[in-house]
Amino acid sequence: MSIRTRRVGNEIQKIISELLESGTIHDPRLSGLITITGVDVSPDLRAARVYYSCYGNDEDKESSEKAFKSASGYIQSDVGKRLGIKFTPHLTFVFDPSIEYGDQLERIIGELADE
Repeated sequence: MSIRTRRVGNEIQKIISELLESGTIHDPRLSGLITITGVDVSPDLRAARVYYSCYGNDEDKESSEKAFKSASGYIQSDVGKRLGIKFTPHLTFVFDPSIEYGDQLERIIGELADE
């Protein structure tokens, strides 16, 4: 990953996080605890995978996925305006289970420590 793709990815992550925090995206399905965990940008800057985590049950995760699909055009447009680069990367939202996995490991380690 080049320095430029990393910088663009970090900026995309920052912009989307700000959109979620400010409530600019008016979708109640995105009102839960959603965190943008990372962004991978293709070398030609034409595509970006946005990884997010969501606390809640499976229903909350499904509704977050649907909300991101529904709002992806708006988010992509806003990212394009703020980035100021020639082409706006096509955004694909992908659920990231790493935080859930970390919580599960922490619980198991805590239980083992109690024994």
